[in-house]
Amino acid sequence: MSGWLPSSRSTAEVAQYVTLTLALGGLQFAWSVETGFGSLYLLSLGMRKSLVSLVWLAGPLSGLVTQPLVGILSDRCTARLGRRRPFVIGSTAAVVVCMGVIGWTRELAGDRPTLVIWLAVAAFYVLDFAINSIQATLRALIVDVLPTARQDNGTAWASRMIGVGNVGGYLMGFLDLVHLLPFLGSTQIQVLTTMASLVLSSTVAVTCYFTHEKPISRPLPGSTGSSSSELQALGAIFTSFRDLPEVIKRICRIQLFAWIGWFPFLFYGTTYVAGLYSSAYRSSGQSDDELMEQGTRAGSLAMFMQAVSSLAFSVVLPLFTYSAAAAAAASRSAARQSPRSSQAMRLLSKLRAAISVSLPTMWTVSLLLFSVCMFATLFASSVSAATWIIGVCGFSWAVAIWAPFSIIGETISHSNGLSHSGLPPPSSSFFERGYEPVATGDIQMNVIDRASDEISEHGHGRSLDGNNNSGTSVRSSGNSSLSAGTILGIHNVFIVIPQFLTAFLSSLLFAFFEQIEGSEPNSDPGAQHARQIAMVLRLGGIASAVAAYYSWKLSRNSI
Repeated sequence: MSGWLPSSRSTAEVAQYVTLTLALGGLQFAWSVETGFGSLYLLSLGMRKSLVSLVWLAGPLSGLVTQPLVGILSDRCTARLGRRRPFVIGSTAAVVVCMGVIGWTRELAGDRPTLVIWLAVAAFYVLDFAINSIQATLRALIVDVLPTARQDNGTAWASRMIGVGNVGGYLMGFLDLVHLLPFLGSTQIQVLTTMASLVLSSTVAVTCYFTHEKPISRPLPGSTGSSSSELQALGAIFTSFRDLPEVIKRICRIQLFAWIGWFPFLFYGTTYVAGLYSSAYRSSGQSDDELMEQGTRAGSLAMFMQAVSSLAFSVVLPLFTYSAAAAAAASRSAARQSPRSSQAMRLLSKLRAAISVSLPTMWTVSLLLFSVCMFATLFASSVSAATWIIGVCGFSWAVAIWAPFSIIGETISHSNGLSHSGLPPPSSSFFERGYEPVATGDIQMNVIDRASDEISEHGHGRSLDGNNNSGTSVRSSGNSSLSAGTILGIHNVFIVIPQFLTAFLSSLLFAFFEQIEGSEPNSDPGAQHARQIAMVLRLGGIASAVAAYYSWKLSRNSI
């Protein structure tokens, strides 16, 4: 069961989780610095607001192209360092260079305002592509290294590290870094970018040094388009969705609707609180600039509370959640105990079963809670109420960055185990029957295909003891098989598409609201802005409710 620390777990195992996922915390720190301070920095360079929004299209563009492409190229990589680490190291170097360019743009471009803006924009675009490359390979590395029974714990630790990085990034917004760390730069943005580079580089160094991959001598059979060019490989990514196992397709559908809800929250959560603050203190005699500055701090505080609560929930929630592989491992462990211990383990298992829910069920609950929070904006008229709403969303965010990746990782690892065992998954409950290791040998291909079809239908299978370092691929119900990097790349496409949709629909809604409310006499701009954003958030709540429905269907098929 994910999150429980049985006596058999060694310190070395926990250390592996920490070193394997530490780089994701450093990456999140760097990303929070970019998103938290990038817009203000670009505006300070003299860029118009309408153009700043175009700069942030770098995120979805890079996610749509970079993660799938890097995923499939790393699947095919035959470097001595392994398949994933060369991409992690190279992309980290690119992030460090881009952070330096962003922090010292004026010094590099001199007294040429146009060159300053173009240099900063180019750095932000390359930065987004490099960050997406690191994320894709680090997620695939977790799937490669950990065995099936530990996939859930691995992704839980990844969410904790992301939470730590998120908290650290938002915390920097409250500190006078130039006064505290003058040796890192003479401006806030210089100190921030330097810190981001140092944190990312050090965490990546730890992950790459302590995480060992087994190099491959030639591209794996499961690597789509292993004999094609890079352009053909990228094209093959977008035609491979039909070959995915059914459970992966369902996860992609859930993510499509879930992130239609998440992106408005992430983009406009701070601005929503700032609008409420401006409306509440408009009569206090403060200038518009002072209201904006204080409102931004109030919004940043709300998002900081969300980051803290997300970190706390990422530690607590795995204690009350079980996955297929973890339950199977617990069942095998109980079977090896003495009769007296076995009875105690059976009682403990029953207790855990009573208070725990499956991973898909926890995902469903989190999506429903997020939907309720978005509709709660109907009743939120104060900064404190909005802060509470955003803080509660930390529960849903902790699950969002953990559950889908854990289910995907287990599906890939289960399929890899089935390709060696050839056995179909058990049909009974996890707490009634465990998975037992079998001896490998020559297995007919039709047996593997039949077992893989069972995974596609039910979302779980029989797991094996041992690691998956030899390569991780999934045989779908079709004739081809897809590797971890390819699957995670396709999955990311269904996270990126909602970002385009929400950006387009939000701009249409804002234009509509501005046309209606802009001519109202003695209107309160802060209140109008808060109302407009709240409407967009509620539409995201509807999408999250749809995602919860599909997640509920997934939970019924996986337990």
